[in-house]
Amino acid sequence: MKTESARYDHFATGLAAGILGTLLGGLLLGQWWAWANHTTFQDFWKTVVLGSTLYRDSILTASTLLNVVLFWLANRMDWERIAQGILAVILLTVPLIIYFQSSAGTW
Repeated sequence: MKTESARYDHFATGLAAGILGTLLGGLLLGQWWAWANHTTFQDFWKTVVLGSTLYRDSILTASTLLNVVLFWLANRMDWERIAQGILAVILLTVPLIIYFQSSAGTW
């Protein structure tokens, strides 16, 4: 018989948490950047995200860092399948980060 917490321990839940973690990490990065530069999130979005190809790898890397924390938490809570889903998102973002680094400024 599964415990209450193990009932929600699914790979798809981990994938969803990983995607949401990446998005939340990006939003937190944008808010921090806006605060540090005394501007708005909209300015971060227009200037850095859409306006510069040089920072896309850094933005994705910083956004993915929240998933590392989520993975650690899921692992500590013995949510093995959720941790695997979060790790899958991390592993999918690494080649994208490498691609952004290798093509910075070229498209």
